[in-house]
Amino acid sequence: MGSRRTLVLVGLLIIGVALIVGVLLLRRRGGGEEAAPAETPQAMKILVAANNLTRGMSITPDLVLAQDWPIQHLPPVYYTDPAQVVGYFVRVDIPQGMPLMPSMLSPSAEALGAMGSPAALQIPEGKRAIAIPLDLLGAVAWALRPGDHVDVLASWLIQELDQEFQSVLPNQWAALQCGEGQLCQGIYGRVELLPTGQVIMVYPSEGKAQARYVAQVTIQDATVLGVGTYQVPVDTAAPQPAPTPGAEGGQPAPGTAPAEPTPMPAMAKVQAVILVVDPQEALVLKALVETKADITLALRRPGDTARVSTDTVSQDYIIVRYNFVVPPKLPYAIGAPEANPLEERISIGTATGGVTGE
Repeated sequence: MGSRRTLVLVGLLIIGVALIVGVLLLRRRGGGEEAAPAETPQAMKILVAANNLTRGMSITPDLVLAQDWPIQHLPPVYYTDPAQVVGYFVRVDIPQGMPLMPSMLSPSAEALGAMGSPAALQIPEGKRAIAIPLDLLGAVAWALRPGDHVDVLASWLIQELDQEFQSVLPNQWAALQCGEGQLCQGIYGRVELLPTGQVIMVYPSEGKAQARYVAQVTIQDATVLGVGTYQVPVDTAAPQPAPTPGAEGGQPAPGTAPAEPTPMPAMAKVQAVILVVDPQEALVLKALVETKADITLALRRPGDTARVSTDTVSQDYIIVRYNFVVPPKLPYAIGAPEANPLEERISIGTATGGVTGE
């Protein structure tokens, strides 16, 4: 009897322990499910252009589309409801699939024109856009495209001036005899005394001295906003002939040919590059253009915004750095041979390989 009672108690104890363990497991599982964090959304629907939108278009419901956009790549300001943009006007060209932002739209057609050009929207705050005329070599063979970054190289020919006359040296001079009662100095020159004691009159020279070349990097990391060609009128009109004497009303006399009409001014193409620079750098570019410096742009690699320090390059810099040997003065000179007078009359056949002439 005692052993049977002991077995029953042990069985009840085992069952009780199993129930307690089961309850604890259920509670732990239920608590784990409650503590699971809610799933964070990875995208949200924002309005994008359903088609390519051009400047001046009025937004209609079929031109916009609600599309999932990654949250980490959301624009600073965006729209989520078509009612927010319907009836607005497109301010700049918007490619298909691009999110719509307030800076791209205008509430009315009148405000659209008052907001300025599309190019102005691409200028960062605090920057300025300025155009400079360039040729093929100066514009990197016209390989430039909007968004490129460039350095501005400039060169001048430096000439020495007479500080008083502001004329190119050397001056001219003439011997002058200054006696009592004679005017020795006037507005055309000044009087100087030679080491020999001779008095001379110095005046500006009409010739030009050899100028000295100098080149340097000026503005660095300027952004190209635009590359284009525009036309300017070139006055090539010939002067009007004077009326023939004796003709009435300015008409040609009988037997004379009528005067040819004055031709219209021709149009010349001028190519320019628009750069985005700081306000002070805009003044530098203006000065370089107006002082007729030779300007060349150097194209930068994308992402390279480092500022570098360069040495001014002159004739002496190149001769010394690259070990040029200055040739001696010789009593003779050489020249290019004259063109063969028969060169224009001779052609080489490509089919038979023969030489023919006129």
